[in-house]
Amino acid sequence: MNPRPLHQLFDAMYRDKYRFEEFLTLKPEEHYSPVRWKNRTIYKPSPTLKEFHNFLNGFLLESLPVDNSVSFAYRKGATLLQAVLPHAQSRAFYQTDFEQFFESITSNLIRSILSRANTPVSNLAEHIDHILGLLTINGKLPIGYSTSPILSNACLLGFDKRLAALSNARKWVYTRYADDIILSAEDRLAIEGASHIVEDCLKTELGDGFTLNQSKTKLTTVGRKVKLLGFVILPTGSIVIDRVVRNRIESWLHFYVTDRSRLAKIFVEERGERMEDGLQRLSGLISYVYSADLAYLEKLRMKFGSTVIDSFLHRSTQ
Repeated sequence: MNPRPLHQLFDAMYRDKYRFEEFLTLKPEEHYSPVRWKNRTIYKPSPTLKEFHNFLNGFLLESLPVDNSVSFAYRKGATLLQAVLPHAQSRAFYQTDFEQFFESITSNLIRSILSRANTPVSNLAEHIDHILGLLTINGKLPIGYSTSPILSNACLLGFDKRLAALSNARKWVYTRYADDIILSAEDRLAIEGASHIVEDCLKTELGDGFTLNQSKTKLTTVGRKVKLLGFVILPTGSIVIDRVVRNRIESWLHFYVTDRSRLAKIFVEERGERMEDGLQRLSGLISYVYSADLAYLEKLRMKFGSTVIDSFLHRSTQ
């Protein structure tokens, strides 16, 4: 697509449903409501702001580059399992995540990413301040907006590329799923200094705004139970689904069948994911069940219906 002015892209999507003037004059601070859940605040956009987020996703944010070789969250067709498989033959595993992941992504960082990217919007600079206001709250990326997951991947592109290059030089394997970072190697000694490498990459690419969650940082080796993103890597290199994740699959399927609004809320609360991203994650898990445990797949068919299970299997192949 040749770059076009924002108003032309807007009119192409909405025609007479919304006027571009409404988009430009919308006051974002009047179009969201905060909801407290545990120790987090989830932000629910108004129907109008949600519509405008859909527009920004489709015509701006989904064009932002992502390192697909290491980043597997918030992308159509990508699954949790794809983030785990590259580590199957490793013997030592380093895992960590970020403290306050979305909240660490600021308006200034997003501005920098958008300004450098080749996007379909020819006059982005003219509207970037207003767009940033629609995408952030108090200068930070909010949990609950459908735009936040896509932006988080784009903002970590430089970090991903740097850490992937350093990992390759050290014969490590690196993957990331949202804010979950996994590094693995042939032995524990080879990967003991991983925290320093990750922290240096963060500081170099993103400044001082990002910190690792020390309570979630751990180093494990084959011989103990190695759990990665809900999967268990056995000493043989085989990957099985952890019992906790089986329970999660069945819980999500239950709400998918009985109460999809509740399921959408669960996805937001657990990962800050929109419904589509959460369903893609669920389809990836069911696809792995199909390839690894047909007896359990049959149990899911009997409990939730073949039509439901087959729909998720079909979704995972698209």
